[in-house]
Amino acid sequence: MAGAPQHLVGLEHQLQVSRESALLGNYEASLVHFDGAISQVQRYLRTLDDPALRAKWLRAKEDLSGEFQIVKEIVAELSKLRAGSKAVPPPTASAPPPSQLLLRPDPVSVVGGPSGAAQQRDPDVWSPPKPPPPERCPPPPRRAAPP
Repeated sequence: MAGAPQHLVGLEHQLQVSRESALLGNYEASLVHFDGAISQVQRYLRTLDDPALRAKWLRAKEDLSGEFQIVKEIVAELSKLRAGSKAVPPPTASAPPPSQLLLRPDPVSVVGGPSGAAQQRDPDVWSPPKPPPPERCPPPPRRAAPP
């Protein structure tokens, strides 16, 4: 950045390092560099008097804050995944077991079908096939009457 104001010296390098760190999975370092870059832009904004130039830099700061927020969300999601892999909390008495969470009530029992306990049916599982109708055996052959 030739002729850049004092507040913006090193901004380009800081942004490059923050983005490369995020691409390589080093999210914590990326957050540090993004935070530094946003702070630099904020300091520069305080010195601006030109409304058009100020609007451009405000937009740049908003874009950087958006990138910063995305990296923060990635870090939060990774920490959830890491915490979830260590220990799964036991189900509470009030919570249904996980196998029941995806099941919907049987439409027949909800709409006034057979009464009794409302059965839960998984819509992705087919019901068992109906048995084939019983085959009728042909009648035994008639014997001729004795002469």
